[in-house]
Amino acid sequence: MIIKVTSRIARWGRLLFLSLNGCSRSHLSVRNPPTKLLVSIGLLFFSITPHSYALQLSSDTPVATAGYYQLSWLGKVESFQLQESTTSDFNSFKIIYEGKDLARVISGKSDGDYYYRLLSNEGNTSQVSNTVKVTVSHHPLENAAMFFVAGAIVFLAILYLIFKGRRLES
Repeated sequence: MIIKVTSRIARWGRLLFLSLNGCSRSHLSVRNPPTKLLVSIGLLFFSITPHSYALQLSSDTPVATAGYYQLSWLGKVESFQLQESTTSDFNSFKIIYEGKDLARVISGKSDGDYYYRLLSNEGNTSQVSNTVKVTVSHHPLENAAMFFVAGAIVFLAILYLIFKGRRLES
């Protein structure tokens, strides 16, 4: 992975990090204590961002219990193809998205394991992303029924107090 430095101060911070972690090259070390302080402060405000031309796929959760999850990706290509499979070897898969977006919300899946990857075919090159596994495990129906019954009891108790409550005598 290539590191793209977004500012000169962050570059000095990276050099300082290398020098403090045992790099003995003289051109990488920052020996002046005020400079080290400035570099440390600069690292708080400027970032070192990863920069790669490979496709990177990620999920907002490894286990989805709420019924939905989001897949997002990064890459320097014009069009993406998001593939879904129930096996990690992708022998059989279906294409669930093709286009230029950088994220997709997935919902309506039954319990089980789902595997996702990106594919990009531009020109003569083909890129395949990393594989992301998401396990869908919905909340048990017994819990939902228990919450429904508890809510119904509270609702009926409130209705009873409203209509049959004790009237204040004036």
